[in-house]
Amino acid sequence: MRAICALLAALMVLSIVAQPAFGDGGYETLFSGEVKDGDFRHIGDYYLRFGISNGSSQVKVTLSGPSVPSELSAPRYIPAGHWDYYPGMLRVYVDHVEGDTAYVEVARPSGQSTATGTKVSCDVPGQTALGGDVVSFPILIQNNNPTDHVYTLSSSSDTGWKTWFRYGDKGVYKISVPAMQSRTVELMVQTLGNTPVGEKKVVAYVDDIRLEAFVYITSANQSAEVSFKVGSKIASIGDKITYDLRIRNVQAKENIYKLSVTGLPDNWYARYLESATSVEEIAETVMPASSDKDLVLEIVPPYSVEVGTYNFTAVVATPEGVSIKKDLTLTLKSSAGMSVTSSRLAYETKAGQAFDIVVYVTNTGQGTALTNVYVEASAPQGWLVQASPNRTNSIKAGETQAFTLTVQPPGNIAASDYEVSVKVKSDQAEREKDYRVTVSVDSYVPYLGAGIIVVVVAGLALLYRKYGRR
Repeated sequence: MRAICALLAALMVLSIVAQPAFGDGGYETLFSGEVKDGDFRHIGDYYLRFGISNGSSQVKVTLSGPSVPSELSAPRYIPAGHWDYYPGMLRVYVDHVEGDTAYVEVARPSGQSTATGTKVSCDVPGQTALGGDVVSFPILIQNNNPTDHVYTLSSSSDTGWKTWFRYGDKGVYKISVPAMQSRTVELMVQTLGNTPVGEKKVVAYVDDIRLEAFVYITSANQSAEVSFKVGSKIASIGDKITYDLRIRNVQAKENIYKLSVTGLPDNWYARYLESATSVEEIAETVMPASSDKDLVLEIVPPYSVEVGTYNFTAVVATPEGVSIKKDLTLTLKSSAGMSVTSSRLAYETKAGQAFDIVVYVTNTGQGTALTNVYVEASAPQGWLVQASPNRTNSIKAGETQAFTLTVQPPGNIAASDYEVSVKVKSDQAEREKDYRVTVSVDSYVPYLGAGIIVVVVAGLALLYRKYGRR
């Protein structure tokens, strides 16, 4: 039994000796141990990601880092018992694989010492952009110190551009980096539309470490900024529809901007105005250097337009030929309108004699019916007014309903001009119309009155003769 144990021990020693000794042959071990599928390890100046498929005897290894050439960043598949080289950087050895766990060793060429201090780098320190664009520079901050550190971030540009730092979705000016780890922040640069073509420099600082980034402006993006107070509106068919816009000349010179609208449906009309009360249409506007101007875009759909949502684009063309486009939306809903007409506005009649006033009520809206429509009349005291029909349930869009009002003045009314007011009401709208009524009397009436007076006078005379001398 003791002989068997001694033999097994000797075999184990031999197997260990047979494995590569990373401390020898010009390599020294940085990491030795187990890794699982999806593990991500920061080893020295590099990052290693391991992929292990259950049942497979090989390990997928992906190397990354600021100094790793792109041709070495492709995944490699290393079988158990083998190693692979990243020249001048690392050597990875896979000892064996058990399920989703692998036992690996990572070594580097001997003579390389672990970096200390802080390393700041940017993979893309020079980028191209149009004037007015926002440019993002990813900045890697690598803390090679044995302690955690909070770095202060700052940036500047002599072009007047706005610069700031972002980490994830947050704006930051400090970033904490744990010992022997790294963080990537983004240096954000907001260029201006009037920036001249050429290379511009932005300086970033991580504590006192200076990093320069460059933006090459290929062309002016725009010489103006265009904004709308509201870009989406809801209106009823027949409404007056206007959009308020502001144009800002961002250049230090006078500019002329041409105005247009594209994407309008057939038979629609659009015009630009100096203000909501203006009647004169403009096709362009002249703006002094570095000035703002408020304008109004009026949209006029045809009366026959259908209910729905419509999209179109306002276009402001700069002197450089750049079109600044703003998408607008208009949602039209059905509307109800009412008009009240009559063939006559003045009538003549005699005391006690009835006459008719015919009122025509038309739904001038689109898509919506006038409902619960009825007529109210206001006449002098003692007059009789009766409507037929008295009420109707609805009047569809485009249809007309006639109401007949029979009007009768009192029989003892004095001859004169009188006013009858007719008000048409519905659930959606109401309108009012006034009518003049001239009342005359028959020609025998004066004579009848005179005869009555003569009879009265004669009766008084007889009474006086009979009883007056007593």
